[in-house]
Amino acid sequence: MKKTAARHEGWIQRRFATIDLNDPRQRRWIIFFVVGGVIEIMLLAAVGFRGAEFMDSPKFCGELCHTVMKPQYTVYDESPHARVNCVNCHIGPGADWLVKSKINGIPQVFATIFNTYQRPIPSPVENLRPARETCERCHWPEKFTEDRLRVARHYAEDERNTEQPRTTAFKVGGGKADGARGIHWHIAARVWYLPLDEKRQEIAWVGVQNGDGTLREYVLPTKASEVTPERLEKDKRLMDCIDCHNRATHVFRSPSQRVDNLISRGKIDRNLPFVKKKAMEAFTGSELDLEATLGKIEGLKAFYQESYPAIFTEKKERIEGVIAELARVARESIFPEMKTNWKTHVDNIGHLESPGCFRCHGKLSTPGENKKTIDATCQECHYSMQVAPAGGNR
Repeated sequence: MKKTAARHEGWIQRRFATIDLNDPRQRRWIIFFVVGGVIEIMLLAAVGFRGAEFMDSPKFCGELCHTVMKPQYTVYDESPHARVNCVNCHIGPGADWLVKSKINGIPQVFATIFNTYQRPIPSPVENLRPARETCERCHWPEKFTEDRLRVARHYAEDERNTEQPRTTAFKVGGGKADGARGIHWHIAARVWYLPLDEKRQEIAWVGVQNGDGTLREYVLPTKASEVTPERLEKDKRLMDCIDCHNRATHVFRSPSQRVDNLISRGKIDRNLPFVKKKAMEAFTGSELDLEATLGKIEGLKAFYQESYPAIFTEKKERIEGVIAELARVARESIFPEMKTNWKTHVDNIGHLESPGCFRCHGKLSTPGENKKTIDATCQECHYSMQVAPAGGNR
């Protein structure tokens, strides 16, 4: 080894000893190699940067690499966070979580290669970075202080598709822990909870941390025996944004919600008799069968042709437009290859489509004789207001 190293060292010395910078020919070659080397390094750096940038893009996550994430990517594309890169929420800033994510991703790579991944993809995501380090870079409790007004327009499944508007003011609130109020009090304060299932739908214990570090505890009476110090130490979680906003980006809205939205926007003609009812029938009984659902949607043409021939003749193009819109909803709601539809992933916001708030409110109470149940009255979080019906497209 020493002899080999010595030979190489001698060769290098002899080569460099022959360089004459006064020789124009040698000088040109030296400049050529130096400039070429610099350009090569710059190209490699640019390619590496572009490659890293592409791997951080939603296109890479949702289409090229994670094809198993088609349902999540489809609804992400229509979400309020559609312009936020996946890595901003799933990884966040800093090298430590980048490394952790890559290590956690190794089993997923093998599962994808060998086609052994779970169908549907389970949720919630295990080992997800705390929302205080990701979500709260844009949203934080002190930012929200006022009530928020929301107008929701629903349509009945009668012949006239009667509009049923509902206006609700939400006590969003927020602020610092010592003076927080409203719904975002849950984040401003330190609230611990103990889930008993993987989906975090059954909650057996809640502990609200007081200023002196003590806990004000609430227990689910039927599961009190399962709340042990050992289990609390191991499985309790500090409540953060995603415990309520668990579908903040990957929101699988129900067909009823989507059809209401399409009618409200004029994409579906509200003057078509029973259009809401027939649309809902198309999505009933075939929740994981896309082809069957598309077949039912196509049947709307025959329904209007037989039951309302005059309307069918007058509004044939609009009926075809409704069919096209409903077919799009079906393709964006039903993913047979991943055994996923709008019911697969529970949405904890509210309490209409899932237990949501009522996982704790109205169920858990303080231990002991003088039990105090966590408030579940409507006025605790919101209050209703009157709204005039919209003109619609009548």
